[in-house]
Amino acid sequence: MRVTEITVTAGRTFNHPHETYSNLRPEVRLTATLDDTDDASDCAKALQAKAERLVEDHKNTLLQTLEQIYEQDQIDGQIANLERELTHAQQGLDRLRRQRQQLPPGDPASGPAAETESPF
Repeated sequence: MRVTEITVTAGRTFNHPHETYSNLRPEVRLTATLDDTDDASDCAKALQAKAERLVEDHKNTLLQTLEQIYEQDQIDGQIANLERELTHAQQGLDRLRRQRQQLPPGDPASGPAAETESPF
């Protein structure tokens, strides 16, 4: 029997690093056409090794990309929270300034607080 073509498949299933009950499965299928000088067994082993490397490299790239996306989402969330807090604080500051402007003018040194003795 003369083998003229080899097809190999490699795949990995692994858990999504940040989602519960979510799996990822990169997979690759490679086909090689052999000539008369090729050893089918050696070619099959080499092709399978290449497929395994491709899948493992793709898995690692996926994990790195998912980690970057997760970090970006975390940072975006923190930025949004800080912007809300800043807006709220600015509104409070503006409200207090308006309240202060509505108070009658007076000498703070002659008010009730001036009559209490300072510990300093």
